[in-house]
Amino acid sequence: MNTFKIEGTDFGIGEVICEIENGVIKDLTIEGDEEITERLADKKGGKWSWMNYDPPSVFFREIPFDQVNGKIEITEKLLDEYDISFYMSEHHNIFGTLTISDSHVKISGEIRKHMSDKKLYLLEIVAER
Repeated sequence: MNTFKIEGTDFGIGEVICEIENGVIKDLTIEGDEEITERLADKKGGKWSWMNYDPPSVFFREIPFDQVNGKIEITEKLLDEYDISFYMSEHHNIFGTLTISDSHVKISGEIRKHMSDKKLYLLEIVAER
């Protein structure tokens, strides 16, 4: 099942890139679906009417990856050392767990919707590779 959920709202799955070479995630990029994002952003007074029309996305680049374990804990230390970001109208930090198997990528964690928010928002992404 493909899903890109933020606080329970499913933005669908658009483009998925998952390039792993020699124990390094070269590029992992997952984008929400453009049409679903546009519909959500177009709802006047809706929960997501504040966002622009670019779908939310997350990316991880040049990160060491143990393919046997298949899991990475996304911590503040990891964010400081590697190119990891969540994008939704602007870039934000993501915290949680990244799991990559032969068939899918799963990200479970939290993000901030706005840089000024102190509250973290739930994020769940499952995408076929």
